[in-house]
Amino acid sequence: MKNELKNKIIYQVFTRNFTEEGTFNSLIKKLDYIKDLGTDILYLLPISPIGKVGRKGDLGSPYSISDYYAINEELGTLDDFKNLINKTHEKGMKIMIDIVFNHTSRDSIIYKEHNEWMYKNEKGECANKVGDWSDVYDLNTDNDELISYLVNVIRYYSSLGVDGYRFDVASLISAKFYKALKEMLNNEYPETILLAESIHASFASYVRSLGFNALSDSELYDLGFDLCYWYNTIESFDGFIKENDVNLLNTYKVLLNNEEAYNPSSALRIRGLENHDQLRICELTKNKRLMKNLAAYPVFLKGPMFIYNGLETEADHHLDLFTKDLLDLTIDEEWYNFILSLIKFKKDKSNLEVLTSEVLSTKGENLAIINHYKDGSKSYGLFSLSTLPNGSLIKDEKLEDGAYVDYFTNKVVVIEKNSIRVKEPLFLFKSEKIDG
Repeated sequence: MKNELKNKIIYQVFTRNFTEEGTFNSLIKKLDYIKDLGTDILYLLPISPIGKVGRKGDLGSPYSISDYYAINEELGTLDDFKNLINKTHEKGMKIMIDIVFNHTSRDSIIYKEHNEWMYKNEKGECANKVGDWSDVYDLNTDNDELISYLVNVIRYYSSLGVDGYRFDVASLISAKFYKALKEMLNNEYPETILLAESIHASFASYVRSLGFNALSDSELYDLGFDLCYWYNTIESFDGFIKENDVNLLNTYKVLLNNEEAYNPSSALRIRGLENHDQLRICELTKNKRLMKNLAAYPVFLKGPMFIYNGLETEADHHLDLFTKDLLDLTIDEEWYNFILSLIKFKKDKSNLEVLTSEVLSTKGENLAIINHYKDGSKSYGLFSLSTLPNGSLIKDEKLEDGAYVDYFTNKVVVIEKNSIRVKEPLFLFKSEKIDG
């Protein structure tokens, strides 16, 4: 499963805010739009009812679930969801849903009927292991009865036709549960795609400092996950963008390069800066050239491309999780076509042959990446992260002198004396790998 995901496009939809109606039926009407982007996998934020106790905002967080087996009536009925699954499959796409097994709402079915399955603090009270979220309590995912219950939840949605699952705060769920899930899926639904929201390194360290376990990314891969988030390295990059501290960017380059060695050779990351928890590229900067480089560099790295709804339309604000906040899908042709070019690149079959993405230790506000392929060839991804009008001079002895073709412009670009000046992102090839 893992290798075939390397060139896939995963499009994340916040159903409530994707259309004015915010329903499955209205989403069905947008499937052609989503498919035409090049989407392979449609991924939905949680679809279950939202708890009312401690609810945040007027509609509440979709990550505060009251009943795993039910459908949020604001989104539609079970039949509507089944229809969405069928229509998605008819369009040649798979469908993935968000799964939230670390915690439930404070008035959930489990809290009311199986309180013994909840995590309890030293006072014997239902609580959160970390933080104090007002709308949820944590589950004890080491409990055998709960494990059986949760595995059956996945079995149920798989029986409806769901192809994959994104696990919220996956690192905080027990290995014991994942072992049981892996056994069931291997026996009954072996093609299921599993995506882990593996947590930030600083958060993992904090959780462990409190005496709780946080699974490493390597453990998550071994427990059956096909994909993990990029949070293992992203903190340094976020710091660079927000503070303009090149030392943080240098740290990021080292961390990003080392991730290949620290995980199984088959391990894949989902690539892209935006999701429902992260700031949008257009919130990080209004510099169009920097925006293009920020959107492009994760796409060049080994692993599938992740699009949070609105990336393609240059959406410039973070959608509110707790109330209605309609997404603006007005298209700016230049930006839209640029994102389409990134998608076209990622979907090329050559990306199935990428063995590693090597990040060079270049100096300055830039990223230089070498993709190594099975046949021994390689390509360069070069990105300026400077806001200066003349971009960045990128120099490294591993940048071999010669003439290359840029994927975006189809023009010849020359590397001379192991250096090149970069403004717009460059995907440089010498071979005929890219179909064009």
